[in-house]
Amino acid sequence: MRSFLWFWLKQWIRLRYSSVPSIRPDRLQKILAMQQAGDWLILDARTTAEFNVSCLPGAVSIGDGEVIPLSGPLGKASRERPILVCCAVGVRSAAVVNRLQERGFRKAVNLEGGLFEWVNQGHQLVHEGQPTTLVHPFNRFWGLLLKPHR
Repeated sequence: MRSFLWFWLKQWIRLRYSSVPSIRPDRLQKILAMQQAGDWLILDARTTAEFNVSCLPGAVSIGDGEVIPLSGPLGKASRERPILVCCAVGVRSAAVVNRLQERGFRKAVNLEGGLFEWVNQGHQLVHEGQPTTLVHPFNRFWGLLLKPHR
């Protein structure tokens, strides 16, 4: 059932946000491993409660992604700097990438499958600077997309 849900969710995101580029977790892991710290601006479009459980290393919370703060890290970002936006499954982050594109940020990408797929593939997140595989399930329905051991 999980595979079925993922398939349809990803199809819906691709249709709804057809101009939004995405990057798969395995590809992102390779890129981040080769980059210098700070090459990418990582924005997390989840709620504060979700972000407080875990996040990608170096991620900056932008709340629920409804309002994109043009101050702070994003306000100082070059429109040519690579920006990764993530959320739980990729819906909220796709909407944020879409808005960033409208504001001229040409190198903004969505994390396909979000942090759920990231941890489902065995990649780690951080909590208070320590590695973890825990991720906030958002709610019971969306939590079905996480592998049972998460």
